[in-house]
Amino acid sequence: MIGSIQKGFWAILAVWTMSSCLSNVELADEVKAKENQAQILAFFAKQNQSPIAIENGAYYALTKTNSTGELASKADTLQMHYELSNLLTGQIIESPKDPLVYQFGYLNPIFGRLMSYLKDGEEAVMGLPGTSQSFDGLPAFTPVKVVIKNYSVRSQNDRIEEYIAAKKYTVKERTADGLRYISLTPGTGDVPASGKVVKLKYTGRLLNGIAFDGNMARTDSFSVTIGSSQTVKGFSAGVAKMRLGERAVLVFPSSLGYGEKGSSTTIPGFTPLVFEIYVAKIQ
Repeated sequence: MIGSIQKGFWAILAVWTMSSCLSNVELADEVKAKENQAQILAFFAKQNQSPIAIENGAYYALTKTNSTGELASKADTLQMHYELSNLLTGQIIESPKDPLVYQFGYLNPIFGRLMSYLKDGEEAVMGLPGTSQSFDGLPAFTPVKVVIKNYSVRSQNDRIEEYIAAKKYTVKERTADGLRYISLTPGTGDVPASGKVVKLKYTGRLLNGIAFDGNMARTDSFSVTIGSSQTVKGFSAGVAKMRLGERAVLVFPSSLGYGEKGSSTTIPGFTPLVFEIYVAKIQ
């Protein structure tokens, strides 16, 4: 019995001693992380910049400031030019000519965390720790330099206003919830009363001009009952303002459209919509 107890004690002691020794051993990844940190800080020191530390060992420094610029919120559209390079050698890894455009919170480029700190119109240089994965011109555990230029933050409202200005539309009515009602060709008679059925020809588009739905090229018409909830709010609210024979454009934010979830793969979440509509008949 005593022998068994002693054997158990020594076994526990051996495990404890081994664990204690291991706790003092620095893991390879931790060593590389410290090396990367020193390399990144040395880079900024050479540029006479005082970088700001953010999560996961990354640092950034502003090269252009804009104190009045807005920070990005979820689903704002971000646009920027970026360049990725080997921080140690300067070799460029990626530098697209066309700007990167994406919705904040719905895409995660390797420098995505930086976009939470930049304001509209600002520019920055970022140092990112390397990873165990290697790429052409970027060996494993080599820090990456990221340059961000021509950065803009556009809310849905910003994009809608820019679209209307580009089209040179005159807005006839703006509602408090964001619907822009633009009459292209006046109609006749009164606006349809609640319960009336309106037959329409229409085309639905994204702000980039891509059509996602419509019947303009077909012989059929689309029926909508005034006051019903059979279509998205912006569409039904706009149609209720139109007269027989009128042609109009409705532009509205996602809160009056397909919201945060969007619709299938055609309409992403938080997407403003444009509808060109013609009232063919009122019953």
